[in-house]
Amino acid sequence: MKTYTLTPAALVLFTGVVVAEPEVHYESCKTSFNYLAAQYQGTTDKNNSGSQWCYLKQSIDGATWGHVRTETIPEFKTVTGKSCNTPSEYQGEQFYGCTTKNHTAPWCYVEDGSWEECKPAADPELLSHTQPLQSKRLDRVALGSCFKTKGDMPEALAKLISQQPDLFLWLGDNIYADTTDMAVMRQKYDDKKNSSEYRKFLAAKIPVMATWDDHDFGWNNEGKHYPQKENSQKEYLRHFDVDSSDPRMNGQAGIYEAKMLGGAGETTHVITLDARYFRSPTFSNYGTCEGESSTILGEVQWEWLEKELQKPSEIKLIASGIQVLPPLHQGRSKSSYCAYGDGKAFNQAVASLQETDMSGTSYESWAEMPAQRERLLRLVQKSINDGKTKAVVFLSGDQHWGELLQKTIPASNQFGQAVNVYEVTASGFGQNWPYHIENPLRLPIFADNKGDGNYTKACQLPFKYAGVTYRGCITRDNDKPWCYTEVDSNRKGVEGEWGNCAPAGATIPTGRVGEISKEISKLTTSDRHLINKSGSNYGLIDIDWQNRELKMSIETANEEAVSTVITF
Repeated sequence: MKTYTLTPAALVLFTGVVVAEPEVHYESCKTSFNYLAAQYQGTTDKNNSGSQWCYLKQSIDGATWGHVRTETIPEFKTVTGKSCNTPSEYQGEQFYGCTTKNHTAPWCYVEDGSWEECKPAADPELLSHTQPLQSKRLDRVALGSCFKTKGDMPEALAKLISQQPDLFLWLGDNIYADTTDMAVMRQKYDDKKNSSEYRKFLAAKIPVMATWDDHDFGWNNEGKHYPQKENSQKEYLRHFDVDSSDPRMNGQAGIYEAKMLGGAGETTHVITLDARYFRSPTFSNYGTCEGESSTILGEVQWEWLEKELQKPSEIKLIASGIQVLPPLHQGRSKSSYCAYGDGKAFNQAVASLQETDMSGTSYESWAEMPAQRERLLRLVQKSINDGKTKAVVFLSGDQHWGELLQKTIPASNQFGQAVNVYEVTASGFGQNWPYHIENPLRLPIFADNKGDGNYTKACQLPFKYAGVTYRGCITRDNDKPWCYTEVDSNRKGVEGEWGNCAPAGATIPTGRVGEISKEISKLTTSDRHLINKSGSNYGLIDIDWQNRELKMSIETANEEAVSTVITF
């Protein structure tokens, strides 16, 4: 197969597609780039109709190069300290900075008309991530994932920085490496650090913890069979500036860790899981299925987690690259799941959690291995019932949407009484997924009884009214948002069993309603607790230690889209 190098001008002619390349500040340019057998430190107008351009550190809305505003281009110097012409002109080309064209080293013209070799280009100093202090109480925790330089990512990240969280959790797909070449992976990590938006994040010195998911681990949906997982771990730890004394730098396989943050009576236990390094194949195209032996965490990490969950704290935040609470997707044959085996343990785990008649997201989640998911939920249930914590919130990324979830773990002779656990999914920066997403364990919307103001009944979603199916509260034939609180077997609302949906500030069985965007219908394809039509989203957890309240919210670049408050 022949390959071609397409010039910026030729790209449109060759593909027939008009791509609107952005106009950029020079700081968005790569320090050096190669084009048509020449290296450039700066910019060139080669094949671009007299407009200076460069290749970008990170793509912007799909564009890999951009038109550079010449007033933003810095001065370039030669080895003797002379200033390069702005621009230099050579063989019909104008360039700012230096080029290797027809020479072995970068050069430029200077004021007297002669030329000189340039000083070697120095890569910008990489800023470091800030590590959390054990003594610092967490009042605000932010979380996000799936980072791309596109859309309204800059606005969302700037808003997050202005909110000054005490901790930020990166939840995977922190870059899109998708490679076995560690030089490529390192460069992508460094390009992220050098992007202007992320440099502002690093300069704000917001403490960081993290986990990874498939695209920064290695390949899409990869697990234990990814051949470069040991070296990928090294690149991950380098990027997040992990201290040399950390166990993960000294022989621990996998990037899981835990930190107990805050003083007595105000401790938050932050646990980050590694759902990639040890994970068995989920479907046969990712490797040989392991049936009932399938694992997500691997036995060493499971033993570590059991010990962590028996450490006392007020709150436990458990980070996972993939979602935890959505139930099994039942729209495909169960035997297609690698973990199915003979079906006994698989089906028993689903039944034990009272989810036989539920169907969740078709996208990747813990539910693809039901026994592993039940093991995790039961350990958390035991931790709560043993008095080791008062509230557990899972934190996840991956999906390209934001979501608030709640699961009641059924009572068990072994693990104790029924408990509620929660999940905040925040994903991603510059990415969304504006399509229907099945999930019966999204946070309930509560309603009153025909307008009596007591918001104790859960909306039954979806419901049918006047022949139309609705997935959230509606104002049809009512002056306030409402829903059915009972439906028949066909999801048709039962006449008379309706209520007004709980508004912002209303008391509900689990606490109270937080904020609800006035534009909520434009942010979701479903109910208010799914945010999948905004350009970017991230999560916030605000902890009121005095009143023992915890607020979970999904934020967009413009507002707090939706939130809920629970007591602990």
